[in-house]
Amino acid sequence: MKLNLGCWNDIKKWYINIDKIKLPGVDILHDIEDFPYPFNNDIFEEIYCAMVLEHTINLTGIMEEFIRIAKKWCQIKIIVPYFTCTNFWADPTHVRLFNSNSFSWFHGNSFLKKDNIVLKKYKIHFFSNNNNNFMQSKRYSILPDFIINLCPKIYERFFCYIFPSSEIHFLLEIQKKDFI
Repeated sequence: MKLNLGCWNDIKKWYINIDKIKLPGVDILHDIEDFPYPFNNDIFEEIYCAMVLEHTINLTGIMEEFIRIAKKWCQIKIIVPYFTCTNFWADPTHVRLFNSNSFSWFHGNSFLKKDNIVLKKYKIHFFSNNNNNFMQSKRYSILPDFIINLCPKIYERFFCYIFPSSEIHFLLEIQKKDFI
């Protein structure tokens, strides 16, 4: 099973589409910051979450729910505005910024480490792709995306405020241990 979390009007076929607002195609009404989610443990092989997490306060709680509802090796695909995106600042409902380090706090040696979460990759996009084509650049954005992602740490340190990007895509994986 696949989950489209906070789908709004981006209804995906073959996914369970969940949002807190009843719109055509929404399968389940639920606020993603209301825990627990209305699902059993270990049922999703993919969780897709586009342009939602920037509206949330409790990212740690959401990540814990992802771990709970995800099957082993579940892929979590996240699209959020990049922290220098001018549109981010225009929306008064945005409360959280994201850059290339945003999910590193959930793996590695951080104090919020979740043994189950692995950041597989991320990609900064100079232009928005309108929630389509996860990790893929639009034709007119291939060159700037390529240059930015050659060395994203240098871009973030020196150039992101001169040439602001629109969004960042993250691919996370849930790796659950087998217990005997």
